[in-house]
Amino acid sequence: MGMHGMWMTRGLEARYRRPALLASRATSLNPLGELFVVLLIIVVIVGAVAHEPLIAAVGALAFVIAIASRIWAALSLEEITIDRTASVDHAFQDDEIEITFTIENRKPLPVPWLEINEYIPRGLLIEGQRAIEQAYLGGAEIQASTSLGGYERIKIKRKLTALSRGTYRLGKTRLRSGDLFGLYPSDAMLDHTPWSIYVYPTIKALPGFTLPARRPIGDSMSRDRLWDDPSRPAGVREYRPGDPIKRIDWKTTARRGDMFVRQFDPSVSEHAVIFAEAITTSVPWEGYRSDVLEGSMTAAASLANHALNLGYNVGLVTNGVSSVSASRSVVLPGTGPSQLTMLLESLAMVHPIGVRTLDELARSRRGAIPPGATLIHIGGIYHPTTMGYLLGLKRQGHPVILFHTGREDPPDYPDFEVRDGRAMFLDESHVSGVKDFQRPPIAVSEWDDLPVVNSDSNQVGG
Repeated sequence: MGMHGMWMTRGLEARYRRPALLASRATSLNPLGELFVVLLIIVVIVGAVAHEPLIAAVGALAFVIAIASRIWAALSLEEITIDRTASVDHAFQDDEIEITFTIENRKPLPVPWLEINEYIPRGLLIEGQRAIEQAYLGGAEIQASTSLGGYERIKIKRKLTALSRGTYRLGKTRLRSGDLFGLYPSDAMLDHTPWSIYVYPTIKALPGFTLPARRPIGDSMSRDRLWDDPSRPAGVREYRPGDPIKRIDWKTTARRGDMFVRQFDPSVSEHAVIFAEAITTSVPWEGYRSDVLEGSMTAAASLANHALNLGYNVGLVTNGVSSVSASRSVVLPGTGPSQLTMLLESLAMVHPIGVRTLDELARSRRGAIPPGATLIHIGGIYHPTTMGYLLGLKRQGHPVILFHTGREDPPDYPDFEVRDGRAMFLDESHVSGVKDFQRPPIAVSEWDDLPVVNSDSNQVGG
């Protein structure tokens, strides 16, 4: 099972509980309810003046009911708690996410009716809603109605479908309740910290794709003896002055009568750093190209997963993460399922606005570019300072790939290896309208069919 499969198996078994949310009381006055009370008072007075006991009694009874309704409405949202859970807080496009509201009434007074409205931003489709309407309005609300007896607890479940990559903040939950007759509605906003659902870029298989590493793929033997890898035992040898005591093999020493130390093979780890460009146009006033942005993020996620499966330590530099989450703009190289999760979360946060260039971000974080790492630039725009920075790293011995996902033809950079990824990652279904919120169709092209341009030849097979 590949890195992607391991991550999905582990992720979909998880459940993410949220703490109980206390509703704050906020009773609103209904003008009709106030008018009704005034009319009852007039009826009581008229009945008393006209010496009509029946009219006065009915008016007095209705007045008492109105006052009781007002008190009931004021207490309707007292001691109401909501525990909201999500089946997962991360997903891929077209995955279903189940939201469960556990509502509990912790008082003997029943709640005759309760309305729950949870705001869901565009990009997550509520079950029963139309994608085109939700996209046009910029979002929609989960609407649910119920009633609660004294000390009763119920669960309400709603399903969402992840339509497009992004980070979606939830938390604007509004409650509405009141008396039995609806004369005095009571509103409340849940006092809690908003939380996010990450929708990751699609991960596509990359058959035949190889990375031009300076050394063999993955953790491998090094010709230069830089350091010994304790995970690669290579037998024992006789002790020499200067050998560290922790290397002494005491069992062999006791058995042979002479002191022996353990030996290890030297090794190095291969690294790959992905430069994911979020800017999609040459000038800001042209807006942005959603197909290029989504294609670039999909390519970055696919290449990251592919490199992790090959044994690489993979890092990320991207300039589309907002200032609130600026620390996620640079992910230091690492390996394993947790590293893939971190990379995908950063790619889910990317917006089409990049304030800083990729080279600025790479320079700002120590350890972002390990010695000898393979560098992969993904995007359709090539900033001069970023290209100059990559050229300097290439001259220091870093393999550099320009992976083109723009609408135009690949650029002519004779100093770099240029690969054209448009056939697999640039999908015209992202160009305009609500298609921005649909899952891209599965591409059938393979890397053996994609053109590769490098400095030595104009065009060769991938």
